[in-house]
Amino acid sequence: MKTNKTLAVVLALSALSISPAWSTDKLKTNAGDDVAQHVQRQGGEPAADPLPGQVSATRVGSQAAIFGSQVPAGTAFRTVALTPGMKYINVASGDTVTFRSGGQEATWKFAESIRGATVDLGVLLPSMPNAHGVRVYIERSHLFTGG
Repeated sequence: MKTNKTLAVVLALSALSISPAWSTDKLKTNAGDDVAQHVQRQGGEPAADPLPGQVSATRVGSQAAIFGSQVPAGTAFRTVALTPGMKYINVASGDTVTFRSGGQEATWKFAESIRGATVDLGVLLPSMPNAHGVRVYIERSHLFTGG
């Protein structure tokens, strides 16, 4: 008899702990859709429009996303003027830099890099004049190295 009561308690507790997992798809997101629809929709949505006054980087590719993201212009600590013939730029991991060329500007926040990285600025800002062919050398992050 004691075994039956123990079994009944265990089954009741396990049923209570499982039920929220089965109902996750019924939870609503801030967008008003359920979680399952929201996750499906995210993969197919186009990239957001650029911020006002910034270069249109239509669909920054997944390769560019590895190196950081475009951010509002007022967040940069440094401004770099891109000129014809420029070969490279050095930045620190986590830096936010505004790039200017002609009348256009775009601000990029570089991701923290464990080993350091290099990327063509034209990959990050494809429609920015004078960006193609300029190598960006990103230093190793001090967050990961403790320095």
